Amino acid sequence: MINLHRLISRLFPDRRPDWEQKREREFIQAANSLKTLKVTPEGGMSIDPEELRDQIIAAREQLQHLVHQPGKPSRPFQPVAENEVGQKAYPAAEAPVELQDCIEVVAWRRLHSGAAVRYMCLQSTSTGRFAVVTASLFSDGAHSLPSWIEANTAKHVANAIQNDHLRWLATVSEAIDAWDADL
Repeated sequence: MINLHRLISRLFPDRRPDWEQKREREFIQAANSLKTLKVTPEGGMSIDPEELRDQIIAAREQLQHLVHQPGKPSRPFQPVAENEVGQKAYPAAEAPVELQDCIEVVAWRRLHSGAAVRYMCLQSTSTGRFAVVTASLFSDGAHSLPSWIEANTAKHVANAIQNDHLRWLATVSEAIDAWDADL
């Protein structure tokens, strides 16, 4: 059997990239490590659900550090003492934010008229605070937002980051309310 496999591999070499072959070997190794995996002669497979559940729970615990929990900053935040005092006195106080450490967050709000507004926000990964950069109105042809808001979104984001005119607030809803109040 080994000689037949060698002959086949010489006649028909595997031309797939190394990373794909490695991935296949890892999958086969993982499948072979399952204790209750059974394969029928027709090619069907079955496994004990308890073993699968145990594998999933172990993998979750092992990779828990990769999961971002909503409402928490991605990295721990240690505020400077003067900012910490200001934030205790007024929770919506703005904290300094490194603009290189932001992620894009999209939020939607339904208006009483039935139209919807899409807010493009930034979230600081160091502080967890939010700032609205631009908004777009989606309705049946009615445009109640100024036209400059609905223009090129990428340009508005770049300008807002370069000019540092962002209001950083604790939650997305506070940032949206502040944006709406400024209109």
